[in-house]
Amino acid sequence: MTDSDVSIARATGFSECAIALRRALTTTPAGWLLAVWFCWDRVPSTAIFLWLGTAAALWGGSLLVLQQMIARGPKLELHRKRFHWIAGLDGLAWGLLTWFLIGHDPVLDAVLMALLCGVTSINAQVYGTYVSAYFGQIGVLWGVSVLGLMLVTGSQSAIDYAAGLSLFIALTAYYTRAISRRLLEGIRLLHANASLASQLRSALQKVELDAATDALTGQWNRRALDDFLKHQKTFSILMLDIDFFKRINDEFGHLVGDDVLRAFAQRLREFLRSGDFCARFGGEEFIVVLPETTLATAQEVAERIRKGVAELPLLHKPKVQATVSIGVATMAQGQSINALFAAADAAVYLAKNAGRNQVRSHVETVLPLQVSAV
Repeated sequence: MTDSDVSIARATGFSECAIALRRALTTTPAGWLLAVWFCWDRVPSTAIFLWLGTAAALWGGSLLVLQQMIARGPKLELHRKRFHWIAGLDGLAWGLLTWFLIGHDPVLDAVLMALLCGVTSINAQVYGTYVSAYFGQIGVLWGVSVLGLMLVTGSQSAIDYAAGLSLFIALTAYYTRAISRRLLEGIRLLHANASLASQLRSALQKVELDAATDALTGQWNRRALDDFLKHQKTFSILMLDIDFFKRINDEFGHLVGDDVLRAFAQRLREFLRSGDFCARFGGEEFIVVLPETTLATAQEVAERIRKGVAELPLLHKPKVQATVSIGVATMAQGQSINALFAAADAAVYLAKNAGRNQVRSHVETVLPLQVSAV
């Protein structure tokens, strides 16, 4: 277990303990009512109401401070001392029971001591994830209770009650410490498992992204392109081919050629909308999918891209100026994806044969056939 794991477990345990203590304090008046019911007609009403008023004042102040602490975020490093004070005051309120209610009836005394043991047992569950506050709480309860027994009764029964309460608290503290360790270890394991699950999700997402991404340019690859097109109905595509790319490789080397491809991909993204899709098709060829886009609009987009590539160098050191030939095609009803790619590819060849650095559409590729047929 690393120091970081221990810190996380303790901080989480503190937060859970604060919430559990708030829940326990809201039910504390039920314990008071039980004590009052036992003491009624056996203990002077003045003593009952003095204890009840003192306990209620301590309880109300503690609950208010605890509520504010939780509202701000129960952080261990900020609220440790305040929380220990709340726990101590809770022990004080119950310990004062022996000062006001003990010594009036032997049978009642035994019942009230059993009630204190019950309170100690219940609080062991409340403070299970932050046991140091529990030790403070039962320490104050024990000290105040034993002192009250000695001062109020001063009899052999008081010594017996003090011994019995001391033994019960000691045993409860011993077992609570062991349980707390297991609880904190469980919290640590939960955080560790959550961290591992998060790392696993990130790793899987990275694997999926790597499998769908072109490693050189960072654009989507052919696999991602095929998946994207499965969900499209009305769209146009641009097929882009960098002109004379082999000449760039021959003149500057393949490493510079790779830089040119990366720079071209970056330049291309500047002219696309958020919903457009761009993939490296292979070599120096790229495909852009324009969803819900007509042929005329797709040609306008292609022309903006062509001008944007031609106007400025793709690289400055060394200076590499390039142009691009673009073929545009729009998906027709009943047309296959392969036929659409073939139409865009034919448009690219038409642009290259016409002198490169041009935009041509699949409509233009069928015009010569229509003329020759006539």
